[in-house]
This record gives sequence, C-alpha cells and structure tokens, in this order.
Amino acid sequence: MPLPDSDSEGEWEEGSSDADLFANYGSICSSSPGRTGSPRGARSICAVHAHNLAEKINALDLKAKEYSLASKLVATDNKSNQEFTLVYLQDTRFNAREAAILEEQFQEKVRRVYEAKRQDDLTRARIEKEHRERLAREAEEAARKAEEIARQQEMERQRHEREKREREQRAAEAARLQAERVRAEEERKRQADLEKEAALKRQRDAEEARARAERDTRERAVREAAAALHAASRPGPRIYGRKSTTYEGVEMQRVIASLHQLRHTVRQEEGFSKAKKLTTIRRGLRPKFGQLNGERNQTIGVRDFLKTTFVELRSDQEGPVVSANDFFLNQDPSCDVPVPVAFVWTVNELAKLLVMQVINECAMKPGTADPIGVAVISTFADERLLVNGHSFIDIVIARLLKKNPILTGELGPEATESDRKRLGWIQEEDGTWESEENHVNRMVGLTAGYTAIAGRNFGNSKLINPYPIFNLWHAVATVLNAPADKLTNTHYFVMKTFLEVGARKLVDVYGHQAKKLVELAVGDWALRGETQGFSGAVSVKAFGKFLGNEEWWKMS
Repeated sequence: MPLPDSDSEGEWEEGSSDADLFANYGSICSSSPGRTGSPRGARSICAVHAHNLAEKINALDLKAKEYSLASKLVATDNKSNQEFTLVYLQDTRFNAREAAILEEQFQEKVRRVYEAKRQDDLTRARIEKEHRERLAREAEEAARKAEEIARQQEMERQRHEREKREREQRAAEAARLQAERVRAEEERKRQADLEKEAALKRQRDAEEARARAERDTRERAVREAAAALHAASRPGPRIYGRKSTTYEGVEMQRVIASLHQLRHTVRQEEGFSKAKKLTTIRRGLRPKFGQLNGERNQTIGVRDFLKTTFVELRSDQEGPVVSANDFFLNQDPSCDVPVPVAFVWTVNELAKLLVMQVINECAMKPGTADPIGVAVISTFADERLLVNGHSFIDIVIARLLKKNPILTGELGPEATESDRKRLGWIQEEDGTWESEENHVNRMVGLTAGYTAIAGRNFGNSKLINPYPIFNLWHAVATVLNAPADKLTNTHYFVMKTFLEVGARKLVDVYGHQAKKLVELAVGDWALRGETQGFSGAVSVKAFGKFLGNEEWWKMS
C-alpha cells in the first residue's frame, strides 16, 4: 500500500528490498553529473537524496502525532470517533505499524549506504596514501641516485685534479732536481776556481810570511839583545829570568800603596775627575771583559778598544802627572818619567775590573780567563804604552798578587786569624770567616787570571812580552818546592788551576822540562796531599789522568 502524501510512487513501494535500494543508490550515483565514479560527486548526490528522505520521515512523524492525538479524542466525542475511523482506520488510509516498520527498514538501508560509502572512502584514502608513498619512494630513490651520480662525478673530478697536481709536482720536482744539478755543477766549478786561487794565494802568502818571518827574526834579535844588555845592568832579582818571591811581595805592597795614594789624590780633585771624564771612561771599560767569549775577533775588538783608550790617555799632557817608576814592580831610575795621573788611574780601574771578572766568572771555568789574558797583556805590550821597556801590566799583576797571596809564596797553616788574613781569607762584618768553598773558588779565579797573563808566548810576535812566561814557571815551582806540612787545601786547588790553564803553555815553551814539572805535580806531589786528606790534591791527580788522554800531551 502506498504511503500517504508520497512525492514519488516508485520510491516507496511496499516490499522494496535492500538490493533494490542499493541498485537505486548506484544508479543515482552513476547518473550524477560531473566526474564519473568520483567519491566527492557521489557524496553530493547522496546528500540531496538523504535530505529528501528526511523530509518524508518528518511528514510521517507528523501524521503519527496527529493519529495519536485523534485516538485520544475518540473516547469523548462520537463525531470525532467516526471521523477518526474514516480517516485512520480504513484500509486505504495510514497504518501506523506499517509506517514504523517501513521507517525502520529505511533507516537500516540508510545505514548500509553510509557504511558502504565510508568503506569506499577508506579504500580510496588507502589507495591515495599508497600512491603518495610510492611517489615519495620514487622521488627519494631518484634523489639518492642523483646524489650518487653527483658524488661519483665529484670523486672523478677530484681524481682528475689530484692526478693533475701530481703531474705538476713531478714536473716541478724534476725541474728542481735539474736546477740543483746545474747549480751543483756551477758550484763545483766555482769551488775548483776558488781552490785554485786559494792555492796560489797560500803560495804567495807563504813566501811573504817566510820573508816577513826572516825580517822579524832579525828585528827581534836586535831588540832582545838590547833588552838583555839593559837587563844585565839590574842587580839581583831584577835581572830577567830570576825571581824572588819575597822581593816581589815587597814591591807589590809598594805599588799598591802608590795606587792608594793616587786614588786619594783624584778623589780630592773632583773637578779634575769631571774634566777628564774618568767616570765615563770607567763605565766604558766595565762591560768589556764580559764581552770576551773566546772568539778571536771579539778578543781583538776588546784589545783594540783598550789600546785606543790608554794611548789617548797616555798622550794627554794636560793635567797632573806622577812618576811612572812608582808603579813598576822592578823600579829603574830610567823610568822616573812623568805620566798623566788620569792614565795611571784608569789602568788601576781596569786592574780592579779584571780582578772582579776572574773571581766571578773563572772559578768554575778557569779556561775562560784565556781571552782576558790575551787582551790585557797584548794591550800593555804596545810600545806606545811602555816607559823605557817597562810595562804598566805590573799594576794588573800587583792587584792579582795582593788578592791571592799564594802567588807570592805564602804558606800555611791556617790555624789562627792572622794566618787566615795572611793567606787571603775574608772576614765578614759579624766576625765570621767566609766558607772554605768561597775562599777556594776566589783563589782559583785569581790564579786563572794570573796564569792567563803570565802564560803567554810571544815567540811569533814582534812585541816583547811585558810579563814573560818564566814568571808562571817560577810560581808553579815555588808551590811544588814548598814543605808539605806548610801546604793547605787551597794550595792544591791553586796548583790544579796552574796546570789546567797553563800546562800546555809551559810545554809549548819549555818542552820536556815542563812535562817533567807537570808529571811531578800530578804524581808524587799530589799523592802526599792526598794522604793528608786534601780534596784539592785529589783534583790534581784527576787532572793528571785527564791530561794523559789528551792528544797534544801524547804528541809533545
């Protein structure tokens, strides 16, 4: 039976099945305009039909309410009951039970339609997701392949560049080797030419040196003959080659006293010191000994500076003068000539600087005194600084002898204060004495300075040695000849310094006789001191063993 007020007879026929509804839904969706089979188009058409169905359901609901209201009015109104029967209870009119069943069937169909639609949407979403993922994988794979290709291309480019650099480096290395071979060949040729020239020059120099040596030998023989004639006129210990330690000690005290007097005079004359710029001169001398490092050019530079300084002072005739004879260890009436006070004062300052230098620098390394000795004695050997053959090196020697009494023959013991003062020990202001180590180190430095001056050999020089090497021989022999019970530990350290600085110098001049002197010192003489427990004697013996391995000692 058709529903009342139905808009379409075909849509609401009784007995329509779910298959009919789905077929109808499919036909609706397939016949909709727009994209065929599109989920979005189907969704729009279905929404329209769902809206129409909802309006029909609302109409049925309204009729059901009217039926319910009419049924309540039947009991109270006969006329209304008749009308109700005519309107609602006839076979051709509204059947509420049938309407409810139809409504339930319709709602079930709607649910199935929407469920099918939801499943279709899920399927389409899954397909679209898989499609996107496939596209992403394809894009990622394409990017990876592109990156791999780029990487391979970059590696290939780098390989080509590396091979190119290696080729360039090999070419550069080959060019460098070729250039070095060319330079080596040129250098070899240049060296050959230089050696040829040097050989010719050595030949010419040898001929000139031979002629000069012959000339110098003749001139030196004349000077030595004159010096010997002059020295022969001196009495006793003043004769060249003979010494007396007692006499020299007395003369040293006299020279020191003269220097004290001169220094006192200069202090009294403040204007004189400023006029002669004595402080400036002393300041210029102060660093010179510290500049000596053993190199020949450095020693020559210091020597030339000293010569220039003292020659200028010696030739300055303005200002006060003193007798030169007062400052020589061996006085001679012929030396009683005036010399500038400024010159003697500066020589004295140089001597004090030398004493401080050898004490501070030569105690641990006595050999470092050698360049000092060379610079000083060659300066005062200059004829422009001599007075009738006498040299002012005596001022330097006097300062060294004063500070190291062992050099003038002083002996032990060291038992009393007077003995220690006599042997050069220093007493502090608080009355205590310096340590034995400090005393020995000071004596070693002073002995090194004395040996560096007294051990010079002027055999190949035009100049006459102002303090000949026999003075060193005499100093060594004096200590060796001293009674064993009068020797102190310091005497043995002094002897070790004599040998360390002067052994080769003595052997060069005195030959076999000097070797016997040295062998005596490092042998029996040192053994006697060792038995007495002197560490200085042990050091002398140790030096003897060292000396025995020296090539020059074996060959001498």
